[in-house]
Amino acid sequence: MALITIPFNYLLGEEFLFRGILLPKMKGVFGKWDWFFNGVFFALYHLHKPLGMLNQAVFSGFMLSYPARRFRSNWMAFIIHGMEGLIALVIVLRIILGYV
Repeated sequence: MALITIPFNYLLGEEFLFRGILLPKMKGVFGKWDWFFNGVFFALYHLHKPLGMLNQAVFSGFMLSYPARRFRSNWMAFIIHGMEGLIALVIVLRIILGYV
């Protein structure tokens, strides 16, 4: 399940939606603060998570949206979010295989 959900949710879902579609369109509404509000919307999307993880969602939303806007490329956000997914995948596989 994790092998399917991590690539599709993190990269094709969240990054494509927030940084690929929304961020360029938000420039017309929010101007130079588009990356900030993109991070806020990213955090609001993660409201279902516990409060401790919500702070991390706000921080990572800013850390993913600013480089995507600054360099006008989603690759930085893909790499950062992909590393998070890779770490989660390793943890899940270690639990399943009994290495923990």
